[in-house]
Amino acid sequence: MINDFYFDRMNKVNASDFYAEYHGHKVQHLKVVYSCLRKETEQGLIWTAGDSSLDNKYWFRDSRPAVGAYRDALEPAISNADVTYWLNYHGINERRNQKYAAINTAIEATTLNSRAFRLKAQDKFLRDNIQQDDVLIVSVGGNDIALAPTPCTIMSLLCLPHMCMPYSKVFGSIPMDDKCCGCGCSLLSCGCAFPPCLGYLVHLFGTRVQKYIERLISKTRPKKILVCMIYYLDENPSPSWAGPALGALGYNSHPERIQLLIRKIFMEATSSIQIPGSEVIPVPLFNALNGKDHSDYIARVEPSSKGGEKMAEYLLDMIDNGPSPSQSVLVSTTQMMPVESSYIADRT
Repeated sequence: MINDFYFDRMNKVNASDFYAEYHGHKVQHLKVVYSCLRKETEQGLIWTAGDSSLDNKYWFRDSRPAVGAYRDALEPAISNADVTYWLNYHGINERRNQKYAAINTAIEATTLNSRAFRLKAQDKFLRDNIQQDDVLIVSVGGNDIALAPTPCTIMSLLCLPHMCMPYSKVFGSIPMDDKCCGCGCSLLSCGCAFPPCLGYLVHLFGTRVQKYIERLISKTRPKKILVCMIYYLDENPSPSWAGPALGALGYNSHPERIQLLIRKIFMEATSSIQIPGSEVIPVPLFNALNGKDHSDYIARVEPSSKGGEKMAEYLLDMIDNGPSPSQSVLVSTTQMMPVESSYIADRT
């Protein structure tokens, strides 16, 4: 068993093993990191949960000196510059009224379907340790479309008439999770929208994401919850494991159609999530990664180190300041054209 932990004499985690794990971080490793973070962080922690949009460490190697409490948790004190690294780097180093430390419990290659009415081990660790002064960031659902779509998901996407999207309407969603691989309450939600297949996606990214969050915070509700809508994927048709799915969705030829759908789902699903007792902040990650800069991505769908830094800065801005008025204007457009991010424009 000791070989599974690779702790040194000071009960640190071997840095190589910490970042080599494909599916998130091992819970044994998270326990050590969490203990160090709680000891050295006066403010609450930032927890990340969901899929590889937040757990992007496996896709590149960009070694940087560890920051904050990670210097005490890792041996050697070296981090891979994933989204969590940049949350810690900018959360500690920038002039902020509140300093932040972050821990990643998101899991690569996971879906909402795999969490229907249950939680992964890393999710349970978050549930058991998150506190009232903490912040929760959730980004999940993209793999239910790009990596492991169910037959009902595939049919809903194929039958969605893009020409109707500028005139679409959503009237509600079945307020229950779906244990039938999307063929239960999600399918019934098709009757709650025009065009009908939009209702399926609103249930996926609205009701099902909310039910997942409710399980995560079933013991303690944090002060803030950031619910993310996926970023625009890389428009450059380079080789990718997601290439067949992107091609089938028409993203290679007409990325603006999927981008319009992403904006619509953000407005109708992500922005409708409410959790009593916590401040819920909907986050359009497409404001940070707009699909135009190939260097923001690995394999077209995973954030690179550079893309992860953009996301981290944007997420910290949302924690500190909440949504800006320009964001409301940006995401509300229904024109079928690529939307340039006002956030990105402000950075240049």
